[in-house]
This record gives sequence, structure tokens and C-alpha cells, in this order.
Amino acid sequence: MMGRAPILWRGEAMAKRRVTLEDVARRAGVSKVTVSNILNNRPTAVPISEATRQRVLAVVQELGYYPNAVARALARQRTDTIAIVLQFPAIFQGWSGFTNELMHGVADKAIELGYDILMHTRQQPDARAEALALMDGRVDGALLLRDYDDPLSGMLAERNFPHVLFFTRSPRNDVSWVDCDNLAGARLAVEHLIRLGHRRIAHLAGPMSACSGRDRLQGYRQTMEAYGLEVHPEWVLPAPFGGADLTPFAQLLQSPQRPTAVFAWSDEVAVRVLNLAKELGLTVPDDLAVVGFDSTQICEHTDPPLTSVRQPIYQMAADALEILVDLITEKRTQPITRVYAPGLDIRGSCGASQAGERYV
Repeated sequence: MMGRAPILWRGEAMAKRRVTLEDVARRAGVSKVTVSNILNNRPTAVPISEATRQRVLAVVQELGYYPNAVARALARQRTDTIAIVLQFPAIFQGWSGFTNELMHGVADKAIELGYDILMHTRQQPDARAEALALMDGRVDGALLLRDYDDPLSGMLAERNFPHVLFFTRSPRNDVSWVDCDNLAGARLAVEHLIRLGHRRIAHLAGPMSACSGRDRLQGYRQTMEAYGLEVHPEWVLPAPFGGADLTPFAQLLQSPQRPTAVFAWSDEVAVRVLNLAKELGLTVPDDLAVVGFDSTQICEHTDPPLTSVRQPIYQMAADALEILVDLITEKRTQPITRVYAPGLDIRGSCGASQAGERYV
């Protein structure tokens, strides 16, 4: 039985090796500079005739030539690629509702502006190694979601490497960032619970190294104090990620003076609370009112639907990328900071009769 003939790309029959710019120039009878000018549509001191242009384009098609992206990037000093750098590469693996909406915003804006996205997933030993990896020529700039005191942004700023922080902030005045008003968001959540009659309100707190976790805790404390409500130390428990151990909170919910409501710093943690309440035989919202933060799509699919503080994740991510592109192209030369107002999406988990409304 005869074997099937191999499929050849156009030009592959002539040569198995990669077709180069020099091959095109030799076949078309022109210089490499002329080929490059035609392919990049560059103006020249002496106009290139239409006949020459068509001959070169015909040879390009005949040989199956395509430009070397690395060589082109070196010539242009641009790769049209942006890195997405999170605090830990493993966050990409979890792909939470927050991460999904963040990447949706970034991807849509990147497509609109003609940029590729590189997810920075290789773990580096320290911030210096990470900075060097980002500046090795593969990307034009980076979007960073890092802790407030993380040194990476400062190292990049010292080298004038274009980057924008998103969903966090910088203590430096030469770094651009976009973030939500997390203090105001926490105030919306806690005030809503207080107005529903709750006085014993717990808080499942995020990481204190992150602006979001720190500010949401501060907003919780300030609002409780503003209404003259005591914050018992045991009512504030750490839950820095969705898979955090909630055993201490389970024990709290079984105590005689248990909280009647909880404000969780993220939707991921709030969803865990909904499941935990069921395991303990508590009904949400009758026995325990629950409010999360982010108001991602999962909130519509929990039982009951989750009341949550809404931050405009998609818009913030898209805006951050657009600011970064402006920095890369030098359309913007000065750093910019933006703070986005949160809202409150009222659903079934808090017990409010006006479920489905939005507060800003």
C-alpha cells in the first residue's frame, strides 16, 4: 500500500528551510531594503514603481515568505505584546469569577488595540529576577496586580519600563494605577446590613498585604464604629483566598452569641459561607445574612443569589490596558491614577425585600 504524500505549504517544495527576506529579494531582483519597504508600506525617497511592488508581492506569495517576528520586533523595538502579572502565577489556575472578568476586560481591549497578551506564569525566585524577565524584550509593558508593598513595580519604575497597577495602588507618585474605592464598598455592605437590623456582623477578611483586603477591613471597622456597634475581635477572621480554612468561622456560628450577618471580602469566600451555613443547618438569609464583594456572575447562580458589592472589574481591566498602551506609545507621558466607585447589587442572601435593586 502506497503511503500518503506529505502536505506541503506553498513554497515548501522549493526548500525545506525557512524562506528569508534575502530569498525574496534575490528571486524578485531587488534589494532586501526594497522588499522590507514594500512589506512595511514605508515611504521612500525614490518612489517604488507599482510593477516592482507587484513583482515582490507575487514572489512573497510564491515562496510562502512570512516575516520573522523576532527580527521585526528588534527592528521596531516593539513586540505589541503585554504581560499580565499577578501576585502568584497559580492564581491563573484557579480562574475565579474575578479573574475571568479581569481577563475578559483585558482581552477585549487588547484585541481592539491590536496587542497580544502574555500570561506571566513562570515562578521567579525573587522580584529582581521577575523584573529582569519582564524586561528581556518579549513584552512592551506589563499590567501588575501585586501587594501594596511588593517591590516589583518600583524596580520597573526605576528602569522606566511601562507598567500599570490594577486592582491595587502604589505608594510612588511615578506609577500609574487603577483601583476601586474599597473603603466605600465595605461601607455600602455594612451599612446595608445595619439598616436591615443586624448588629452582630462578622467580617471574613482578605490578605492584609493587599490594598483590597486592608481597605475593606478598615471600611468594615469604620462603619461599625460610626453606628456605635462593637467589633468583637473574634468576629474578624482571616480568609485570604477561596480555599481558606473556615473552621474558626464555623465554630463562631455555633456559639451562643453568634453573628447574624457576615460581610465577606470576596465573592469566592462568600460562596463558601453559603455552603457552610447549609452544612451547619443555618438558613440564609433568615439565620445568617451574607454579603460578598465583586458581584461577579456566580452571584446569580448561588442558592440563594448572593448580595454583593459591585466593582466594575471589566471596565477597570480594560482601562488599565488602554492606559498602558498610551504609556508604551508615549501618547501619555505622565502617570495617571483612577479610583472607581462601587455599587451594591441586592439579591437574596441578605434578606432585603428589594432584592434585584442596585445601590451606588
